[in-house]
Amino acid sequence: MKSRPTMSTMDVLFFVAALIFVSTALIALLPKSPTKPPELPEIIRRIAGEIGGKYWWALAIGGLISILLDKQMLRRLVLSLLLAQIAIETLKFTIGEMRPDGRFFNSFPSGHTTSSFAFATVMSMRFRWGWIWFLFATVVGLSRIVSHAHWWHDVVGGAALGYIVAIGTCELLNSVQQRVTTISSVPEQPEHLCSSGQLENRENQIVGRDE
Repeated sequence: MKSRPTMSTMDVLFFVAALIFVSTALIALLPKSPTKPPELPEIIRRIAGEIGGKYWWALAIGGLISILLDKQMLRRLVLSLLLAQIAIETLKFTIGEMRPDGRFFNSFPSGHTTSSFAFATVMSMRFRWGWIWFLFATVVGLSRIVSHAHWWHDVVGGAALGYIVAIGTCELLNSVQQRVTTISSVPEQPEHLCSSGQLENRENQIVGRDE
């Protein structure tokens, strides 16, 4: 009797992330009306604005350090962030959700949050201390809500999307690397190990010489 394949923790997290993303995307399709910004101290608003404007600096510095520690991080980070940006722009244009302040119709998903969580996911898969970047990504996401730039579901959906894109990208790169390693590890056939047809041709050549 064959045993059923068990789902790994990563499989469960990927499924949960996909479910969250679909749910938040459906919420984003609902009609919206402009809302008032949350009543918070001005200092918190300024900090949130600074985080939203300069978060890329943190990603750039963290990415450079990780590449110095592991050269393979270059293609993982670049490809993950590139695919995440393509997904962000496609969804913003397709869904066209109004932002909380009512100025634009490109709210879902939060690009800041999506990129930050994609970055954090790649880092956590490669380094033991990479999970720290999830804390940073969470702060970035909260800053987008505080600054009245996104709805809560834009941030949650962006976090799920970033995780999905990063996991998919890393799994794809791992699969390609395994295939290349498998092909390169196949030993070349020695010259003396010939097929039966080649052996027969050689025998005929030898007989022809003797005649």
